[in-house]
Amino acid sequence: MKKLLALVLAAVLLAGVLAGCGASGSSSGGSTSQGSAQPAEPTELTLWLPVYQFGDGPSDEEFWTGQLASFEEENNCTINLEILSWTDYVTTIYTGLLSGDGPDVVYTTEVYDLIAADLLAPLDEYITDEDRENYIYLDQAAYNEEGQMCTLPMMVGNACVMYFNMDILEAAGITELPTTWDELFDVCKAIKESNPDVWPFIQPWGASNGTSALMTGFWPYFFQAGGTVLDENGELNMDSEATLEALNFIKRMKDEGIFDDSITSMDDPPGKFVSGEAAIIVAGTGNASTFTENGVNWQSVLSMEGPAGLGTKIAVNSLGIANYCEDKELAAKLIKYLTSGPVMDAYHSEVYGMASVTKDATYEEPEPFQSMYAEHSDVMYVVPAFEGSTSFENTMMQNIQLMLTGSLTPEEVIDETMTYYNEQIKS
Repeated sequence: MKKLLALVLAAVLLAGVLAGCGASGSSSGGSTSQGSAQPAEPTELTLWLPVYQFGDGPSDEEFWTGQLASFEEENNCTINLEILSWTDYVTTIYTGLLSGDGPDVVYTTEVYDLIAADLLAPLDEYITDEDRENYIYLDQAAYNEEGQMCTLPMMVGNACVMYFNMDILEAAGITELPTTWDELFDVCKAIKESNPDVWPFIQPWGASNGTSALMTGFWPYFFQAGGTVLDENGELNMDSEATLEALNFIKRMKDEGIFDDSITSMDDPPGKFVSGEAAIIVAGTGNASTFTENGVNWQSVLSMEGPAGLGTKIAVNSLGIANYCEDKELAAKLIKYLTSGPVMDAYHSEVYGMASVTKDATYEEPEPFQSMYAEHSDVMYVVPAFEGSTSFENTMMQNIQLMLTGSLTPEEVIDETMTYYNEQIKS
């Protein structure tokens, strides 16, 4: 028995020696000890972003490839970046997400259909208290019916502000800018009396679609009247006192001769402002450089003070995560990296300037806009996603045009628009 045990022990020891020497039947150098861990395969995420570089700087692809390199290394992942054209962008991303063959992380502009079809994942579990303190515009993110946040704001800006041609105002004896609706009417009357060949104030009621017309012609005054687009249940809330106040403001401009009959064909207020044909317009902050380059002596204020105070419309585009994404935690980490202060500072400096979305960012818009964004973000509002929004805005524009030609009253505009929306647009 002792001899048998000795032989077994010897065999075991010999096997261990042979294994340690790589003589286990494989060629030398071709084996890996069982204690050595194989490096994990990189996780892959697909990222879709639209083109924003229209100048002489680095292309979108060059910029983002450079920024993503450190994220990929730190997180052992590969980001498959695709830069998309704006042509049919909304349809392209919807189709990609619906098919399941699209991006894991996507830049979104119109989100109602994406959320309604349950194509975007809720983000709440990935947003920390520190994030909520640092991100400025989380209230302007998109939420689903359960109140879950489905997007993280990335591009915030082009707030609709009021521009004044100071040469025209000074020629009319106006030395102080108006601050309220009533003061604006007084200034417009003074300009009209001083220079009948100039439009004192114009709005784009000849625009090709309702979205463009309402952007600067209606929504700012709606918010100044205290309007909220959706009620607490997420239903359209346009049959309201604020809507009536805004419509009465617009109608008064026509009734008092500030607008003439051509207002329903007016489609280019910024162009009229540049040419000196209009004294006052509302336009996005992004138009300012064009005004300056064309020699317009302009000043700007965020908004007039309406019945509820200051208020204006702002554009907010965001990042979302596809519901089919297999690593949502990593995807959430990616969208927070893309919107982080250092990355956004570089993006705004090199590719496309916009207001910062986090408090730790350092990029600043030209004045007076930096102060507006920094001090008044609480009165800058998005028009939230709702069912049939495009059709609603087109119908609203058409009915306001009828009001401006005397065919409808403000009350009838609301009634006609809401009846059509409830019976023909809303599913």
